[in-house]
Amino acid sequence: MRKALVAALAVVVVAGAAVAAVPVIERHAAQQIKADMERDGQATVGSVEVGLFDRKIAVKDMHLKRAGDVSVGLWEASGLAWPMSELIAGRTPFSGLKLGDPFQAGHLEVRDLQVVDKNVQWTIASVVADDLRLDRYQPVLGEGQLTALSMRIMKAMSVGRLEQTQSIVTDPATGNRVSIASMTIGGYDKGKVGSFEVKDLDVAPKDASEPAFRMAEMKLTGLDLHRPINAMSVAGWRPGMPIGRVEVDSANLTGFSGEGLSRNGISLGSITQQTTHEAGDVKRTRLRVEGFVMAPPPGNAQALKLRMALQSMGLKELRLESDCSGTEDRAKQVVSIDRCVLSGPDLGELTLAFRLVNADKPFWAAVDDGNTFAILGSKVGLASAKVSLADRGVLERSLKAVATTSGQLVVSVRNGFAQEVRRYQPPGILITDDLTKLLDTVARFIESGGTLTLEAKPETPLGIDKLAYFRRPGPDLVNMLGLTATLSR
Repeated sequence: MRKALVAALAVVVVAGAAVAAVPVIERHAAQQIKADMERDGQATVGSVEVGLFDRKIAVKDMHLKRAGDVSVGLWEASGLAWPMSELIAGRTPFSGLKLGDPFQAGHLEVRDLQVVDKNVQWTIASVVADDLRLDRYQPVLGEGQLTALSMRIMKAMSVGRLEQTQSIVTDPATGNRVSIASMTIGGYDKGKVGSFEVKDLDVAPKDASEPAFRMAEMKLTGLDLHRPINAMSVAGWRPGMPIGRVEVDSANLTGFSGEGLSRNGISLGSITQQTTHEAGDVKRTRLRVEGFVMAPPPGNAQALKLRMALQSMGLKELRLESDCSGTEDRAKQVVSIDRCVLSGPDLGELTLAFRLVNADKPFWAAVDDGNTFAILGSKVGLASAKVSLADRGVLERSLKAVATTSGQLVVSVRNGFAQEVRRYQPPGILITDDLTKLLDTVARFIESGGTLTLEAKPETPLGIDKLAYFRRPGPDLVNMLGLTATLSR
């Protein structure tokens, strides 16, 4: 019994000594981290705190000059973990935090972040992230390489949830700024985003009292950024260079306003997009723009001509909506706009559809990667196209506007336009009976309204290799494109 008691007391003494030593170990670790961060003279740190029990590191008043000029009021990470592969390689978290090192934290907070580079000035009030993992990456240093460094970090990072507040990006050259009240990301994994939400996005010129453009809310799901991240992570990338295609499953943008819109009497309800993926690498997308209204206000000299044009058509405002749907079928090498409609009350509907075939690898290289020259080696071609205009007032209102401004009768304007269409002879184009019939159909639409449909169905797909045909003298466009025109009531 006595031996057991002595052993128990020894354990208590050792444990107490270990606990008593924790503050000493924490202070030593903090001093070591601070010294390592400041060793190369490219960083200064106000203070470092280390908490062993909650696996926490807090860095205050940090200033970095490695890639641009970066200052951080507070950087605090808790629930820290270190990858086993790093320990096996002999790299430990107490060797100092350096760019390129891996990093894992259950919770991360950053306060008062400021980034100054020759290309951008960026301030963020706070960033809070949960379940953060950053794999080892190759840093890129030097002036003007902040974008490449940021993209490499994004390429190596995954995070369960991230929230950013009061972010302002300023262009040093113009003074124009973009501000975001809050941004929330859910399920980010090395360029793929489960959900992305932005609230109160403002775009304002220098010294402006109110934003030129404002969007109250943007919600995205299924966002894929890996192409632009890969492109922009290359050292030497500059704005204007290709970044590749951004994929998104759904988008909902609402609450548009701002001085730039109100000055011209423009309002917009919402922009929505929905993409569904089907078996066989088939993708169907629908894009809708709703609630577009243009009512040019009095007193705006720039909008005066448009206001007068609307008044001459008997309209106080212009209301438009659009609804477009398309399909990508990579297995069948087909891309199509199935139906795209632009409609307005008291005006009518303009409908467009077309179908491309032989959408091969060079075509997708141009679309996906932004390699526009790749399209020159593609065999993609136009298989069919259709444009139709359903008149529900647009024809009569347009003729009335011309008559009002020219001081003519509407019937005279109508007959004059119809006559001009019938005798129109496009220069360098072969005038055939089929072309004459097509122009006559268009003229009859001007005279009586209805629905005019123009359709192209070439015998063989019209590819890039056939564009040289249009440079020849006197091409027969009607036969080449398989053009037809129909008029219905």
